Amino acid sequence: MEKEIIPIVLVGSCITLLLAVFLVSFVYLYQRRQFAFLREKQQIRGQFQEELLKTRLEIQEETFRSISEEIHDNIGQTLSFIKLNLNTMTPSLPDRQEEKWRESKDLLTRVIQDLRGLSRTLNTDFIRDIGLVSAVRQQLGMLERSGLYKIQLELLGEEKALPANRELVVYRVIQELLNNIVKHAEATAIHLRMRYESELLAVVVEDDGVGFDPEHLAVQERSGIGLRNVLNRISMINGTATIQSARGAGTKITLHLPQTEAI
Repeated sequence: MEKEIIPIVLVGSCITLLLAVFLVSFVYLYQRRQFAFLREKQQIRGQFQEELLKTRLEIQEETFRSISEEIHDNIGQTLSFIKLNLNTMTPSLPDRQEEKWRESKDLLTRVIQDLRGLSRTLNTDFIRDIGLVSAVRQQLGMLERSGLYKIQLELLGEEKALPANRELVVYRVIQELLNNIVKHAEATAIHLRMRYESELLAVVVEDDGVGFDPEHLAVQERSGIGLRNVLNRISMINGTATIQSARGAGTKITLHLPQTEAI
């Protein structure tokens, strides 16, 4: 009887030992995967924060450049015109003097309004304060005032605020696309459409410029850097981008952005 029990005990002990080894191995592998996942997630968070800081700095740099051009091309010219009006006012022509005075006063009011608008853009927090749509409208306004482009902004759906970090990245992406148009497209018209859906923001930026071959984007060097930055940033916030273009047929870039936190 005892001889029959001993093998059973040995087999049971082996099975128990194997189960214990299996459980320990399973827990060990699970913990390793969990640690690897947490480490990867932390790395992605770090990359996102680094990209966010880079985005803030680039927005500031681009904003300062736009402000400099706005002051030089628009505000500076308007002030020069006011000065000319004041210098040519003559008491001997009271009717003409009154007209020039009224015109100068209106121009000065516009300059003050423009300066107030520019002052709000000196800090990247202005996107959070005035909203993404208003910030984009300001950017398009600067392009329109240059007289080089016919601008169309189309808003569909009810505007919904995205998390501040996401709006910052989206704004920089739109800014980058507009900058590419100015530098490379040789366009005369820009159409920007923003469509707000329940869980999605779709942005379409379209121009009537010279266009390009999207298949050659990977081998393009300087001209393709901006678009590659756009693709990288959109993917970092779980968005997607599609590029439609052909030589001589303009360019259309569509962004789809979920309205949830990426990280």
